[in-house]
Amino acid sequence: MYLSNRYSYIVIGDVHGCIDELKLLLITNGFKIDKNGLITNLSNKSIILLGDFIDKANEEKLTETIEFIYRNYHYLNDRYNQRLYLIRGNHEEMVYRYITNRIELNSKTLENKRKYYNTSYLLEKNSSLKDKFLELYNNSYIWLKYSYGIEFSVSMTHAPCMEKYLTQDTKVAHANMVKSASRSENRGVSLDRLLSYLIDEAKDNNHYHIFGHLSQPNIRRYKKCKNYLLKLAV
Repeated sequence: MYLSNRYSYIVIGDVHGCIDELKLLLITNGFKIDKNGLITNLSNKSIILLGDFIDKANEEKLTETIEFIYRNYHYLNDRYNQRLYLIRGNHEEMVYRYITNRIELNSKTLENKRKYYNTSYLLEKNSSLKDKFLELYNNSYIWLKYSYGIEFSVSMTHAPCMEKYLTQDTKVAHANMVKSASRSENRGVSLDRLLSYLIDEAKDNNHYHIFGHLSQPNIRRYKKCKNYLLKLAV
């Protein structure tokens, strides 16, 4: 999906149910939130959420987060303009599979559900919230790209990926843009070693790749170049 250059964009990494921090971040960047929880004062700005807005928080905060995003998705978007974009993260993907019975349940997948995907339990007992989540899931993008001539562009995905997969619409490319190699399954391996392609493929130009997925204390630029940046989680 290619973005319009009529707007400027604020890109926000993994929210994971941190609804209070998300609202504070928006307000800090000049937006207002009215008494109905609607985002106002956009001016020429649009908002991009990089995925993983669910899981890891308690059910109250997860409910608030889904309701807030759902309400504003409908408020800020219509058939003519889109001002709130959602990129699909691996947590949205996995919760979708659990609540739609698209994953084989066994001891390992049930343990993973308990440890990592607690939103599944919430949605399984709240059909209204489940419907809202599914609508957001079905309206999310795997990638977004902003281009301003041949000199400058920004590609956005949830996870880092090799350049050959970036903005490609194949099943394999989509899987790589949604989830990269897991640090939890590669304990003791440094991030730069685990994802060495970020360094190997970095170029000194004005074509950026912004992604979330991997929590870091601050934004990283690989090789001091401009090809890849790591967007902070909220």
